[in-house]
Amino acid sequence: MIPFYAAIGLVVLCGTWTGATRMAARSFRPLLSVLAVLLAGAGACWLIGSEKTGSSLAGLAGTLLAMLLLLAAGSIAFGAALRGLHDATRRRVAVDPPAPMRPAWDIRGFCALALVAVLLSLAE
Repeated sequence: MIPFYAAIGLVVLCGTWTGATRMAARSFRPLLSVLAVLLAGAGACWLIGSEKTGSSLAGLAGTLLAMLLLLAAGSIAFGAALRGLHDATRRRVAVDPPAPMRPAWDIRGFCALALVAVLLSLAE
């Protein structure tokens, strides 16, 4: 059970960090695209899991993976909202330039997570 909770905590921590740093860099297009990919993957996993028939646990993996992807999307949105709230409520002395663009390894990682989740729910 501990590795399960550790994986969930890692997804939430990385998602919150990704949302906050992408919002700080004002890179809205990658942020919105990863949210769309995660939500589409969650919908696909849920649909695949709900269509499984057979034993009493058929479709459980697809449903759990859909919840994991929804949790990842929610943590990214939460991190972005926290950073937006921070930027809106702080005192500005001078106009801050946007942070430099970073490599998109975090975006690619979450897209790969969605792809693996859909493939695992298909293979179940």
